Amino acid sequence: MSDLFSQTTPAVKRFLFGVLLNSLGSGLTLPILVVYLHTVRGMSLPMASLVLSWMALVGLVVSPALGTLVDRIGPRPVLLFGIICAMAGALSWSFVDSVSSAFVAGAIVSIANAATWPPQTTMVSRMVDEQARQKLFGWQFMMLNLGLGLGGLVSALIVNVDVPNTFTHLFILDAVSYFGYFVIVATLVGVGGRLPIAEQNRESGDGYREVLRDRKFMQLNLASVVMLTCGYASLDAGMPALLTTVGGMSIKTLGPIWAVNTGVIVICQLFVLKRIEGHSRTKLLGLVGVLWAACWATIALALLTSPGWMFLIACIGVAIFAVGETIWSPVGPTLANELAPEHLRGRYAAISSLVWVISGAIGPAISGLMIGYNLSNQWLGLLVIFGLLAGFLSVRLGKSLSPAQDGILV
Repeated sequence: MSDLFSQTTPAVKRFLFGVLLNSLGSGLTLPILVVYLHTVRGMSLPMASLVLSWMALVGLVVSPALGTLVDRIGPRPVLLFGIICAMAGALSWSFVDSVSSAFVAGAIVSIANAATWPPQTTMVSRMVDEQARQKLFGWQFMMLNLGLGLGGLVSALIVNVDVPNTFTHLFILDAVSYFGYFVIVATLVGVGGRLPIAEQNRESGDGYREVLRDRKFMQLNLASVVMLTCGYASLDAGMPALLTTVGGMSIKTLGPIWAVNTGVIVICQLFVLKRIEGHSRTKLLGLVGVLWAACWATIALALLTSPGWMFLIACIGVAIFAVGETIWSPVGPTLANELAPEHLRGRYAAISSLVWVISGAIGPAISGLMIGYNLSNQWLGLLVIFGLLAGFLSVRLGKSLSPAQDGILV
């Protein structure tokens, strides 16, 4: 902790605090969005879920253009625009009174996400040198999870399905947190501007065609799609339904299980950052695949036990997943940025963000169909295979990387 802060500027510290504020707002509203649309606004569950799918589709469409904009004008202006959209999107949920207005609000939020993550990743990569980049990505992820966890706790204390105004209060608090992040990013003068050499490089480059011709980067994206499909996408969408519908657990037990996930990340992230420094990034990603496969094998074991043991074993499985997250969070973005040339960094970040969109569409679709058709055991087995496959693809990528790209200290 002291190593990173002693080697960086006050701008980095302000940026990390801004990430905390940003994720705090997301933690307030993200877990209750579908419940809000269904219970308060009277939409059916399939229609409320369709709003989330619509948001993913909008992100898929607008992300490439915003990645190009990051390269042309710099990440900071795009990030400020994204935060403004996030504020507008948070407030717009309060005025949803129909399916069409929910789709409009979802589109605004999706544009905000697409205009936030690629420039934010680009700013992180430029705020410190290459040696500190992996640590900063890890710190960013830790602050993100700390904010999500705190936001979720505050949300649980405030929200009441019988009092619709409590949801409005959360959306207002969400917008306030984004405003705080906007102020912080606005003070980062001289950070995240346009590169002096970007104009010359852009004239000679081919934009996204150049990105798509980068075989190493596309191999990394393929491994990441498989990894995230069996990871976050299935954990967020499938595990709650599996434990409650197949396992018979109470919905109230899901909160403590997610708290275990966040707590392990906050406690272990700094320890893991010290241990992985100088080691092969692709082998570390291979380890993530093994850990996430072990998580699903543990969840499968939990379903064979009594409800009390099921809760305990599920917590162990989620804790194993969280350890994998502490490795993925610094290593995955760092490796992607290591492969990105400076003048195309925004486009590379945009493609990396699409990996989340694609896996976020595949994971829920597979989990919903297989659990819905009583194929939960087959689904869990498929996730174990996906995890091991993602690990194999990651390790295989290491053969085509230089030691410097792979993060190996020579």
